Amino acid sequence: MLFKNLLQMKTLIRFILFVALTGFMVSCKKDKKEEPVPETPVQALTLRLTPMAGADTLKFNTSFTTENNVRYTLASFRYYMSDIRLVKKDGTEHALAGKVLLINANTSDYALGNVPAGDYAGIRFAVGLDAVTNHADPTVYPAAHPLAIQSPGIHWSWNSGYIFLSMEGTCDTTAVNNDVLTFGQYSHGMFFHIGMDPLLRNVSLTNKAFTISADAPKVLSVHSDINKLFTGIALKTENASHTMGSMPLATRMADNIPAMFTLTE
Repeated sequence: MLFKNLLQMKTLIRFILFVALTGFMVSCKKDKKEEPVPETPVQALTLRLTPMAGADTLKFNTSFTTENNVRYTLASFRYYMSDIRLVKKDGTEHALAGKVLLINANTSDYALGNVPAGDYAGIRFAVGLDAVTNHADPTVYPAAHPLAIQSPGIHWSWNSGYIFLSMEGTCDTTAVNNDVLTFGQYSHGMFFHIGMDPLLRNVSLTNKAFTISADAPKVLSVHSDINKLFTGIALKTENASHTMGSMPLATRMADNIPAMFTLTE
């Protein structure tokens, strides 16, 4: 009987000690202040796009020459940029979720909003729109939105999709003296309306590292060389495409899109 009482007493003492110790540990955890996780500073980022024609700055209604010695002028040049991502030094990416830009050669600066400050290896984006966005109804967007109905139009209402890249102008198709063009004769209208889901093209510019400081807004500069779009295209005879009906030509131009861009920082 005595042994049984002692055993019960030991069990009770152990239980009391366990409860007391547990309460002490919980109390210590409550008393210990958790260190707040420091927030990553952010800074405003602007994308500055400079359209070029070879070594020259692109200007509308001005003569330029392709690498195949074909003269041309442009009256308009627009394209959609989406899926914009900043590439960090470790290869991870900061996505600018939902950001879509309608790039117009007449406008150079595009606000990308606040992004984390830090060191970056480059930028990636798509020229075009993903399938869901491409087949959305443009009338649901407010007038100022890049996906709203535009003037001039950049949406195929009859084909339920956006034009990813639109380029219109004239080119010189007159050949004399062993196929050397007579400059100044722009005898043929030129247009390329590149669209449809398969012709979205991804661009990766990781040739030049840059830093976004928390102390001042950042301007990221990118050049786009229009002449690169004509690589492998005989502009004298291949100077018009609505994509449908000329898919091979539209595909060749779409394939040239990534080479058009250079990060100059």
